[in-house]
Amino acid sequence: MPDPVDIIVGRNVRALRSKRRISQLELGEALGLTFQQIQKYEKGTNRVSASKLHQIAVFLGVAISELFEGANPNDGAKKQGLSPEAYELAVYYDRLRSTAGKEAVKTILSIMSGETYAEALG
Repeated sequence: MPDPVDIIVGRNVRALRSKRRISQLELGEALGLTFQQIQKYEKGTNRVSASKLHQIAVFLGVAISELFEGANPNDGAKKQGLSPEAYELAVYYDRLRSTAGKEAVKTILSIMSGETYAEALG
């Protein structure tokens, strides 16, 4: 299973590349890689070496730190005005796919924060 940081770096590479209208093939050629390898980086399937991160950042015209944007939960928390714990909960909540699961989490948190069960259900 890919490391969450590898996934975040991959998503950032993809977003920055797409924003500049650069194809995976073009980025791959600039780095001496195949477009399939770029796909693997962007999915977080393969880790990107430090030297490749540097090359990607230079080619895209960004600071290396931009490739790691969002990798530290405290970064997102600060941007949203949340505590790191609240931000972490929001990230996990966002990953839930089922509406029922999201409703269950909201109900549990409502009850634990002092609402009665009836109030939590609306």
